[in-house]
Amino acid sequence: MRLLTSTDDNTSFTVVDPAKCPVPARPLVLAGMGKQLSAMGRERDLDLPGRSPEPPARTRERLVEAGRRIYVAATSAAAPPLPEMRCAAGVSFVPEAGGLYEIRYQRDETASQCSAQVLRMQPLAGGGARLTAEPTQQGFRALRKDYVCQALK
Repeated sequence: MRLLTSTDDNTSFTVVDPAKCPVPARPLVLAGMGKQLSAMGRERDLDLPGRSPEPPARTRERLVEAGRRIYVAATSAAAPPLPEMRCAAGVSFVPEAGGLYEIRYQRDETASQCSAQVLRMQPLAGGGARLTAEPTQQGFRALRKDYVCQALK
């Protein structure tokens, strides 16, 4: 799966497990990006098809488990001198074995509006990939971990 963000500000992608609702477990960090997160170690390249529309500092590639719904929350904050604001968007989907996916997190400069979308990548013969909306995706509020429990209702 390719994760990407439209901002240089610190952005984290976390996986929220709803199994323990009404008090879900602490989210697990899937990826971090941004000016201050460059020390998180060397990035893996999974050789996914196509190219990210965002620069390498805003793009990460990760493996995820197939066959069951995964809940991914993307969160970022506006960088100074802008007022301190956080924006979070959540999206869940059911990855298929062998499926290739991209989650695009987009946020305005002030961190007052943001969204996340899952796209399925289909490799093209001449290189690149065709992107289509993932039909199993569902959005959820993601600013707090317990919001994932509301998405199950």
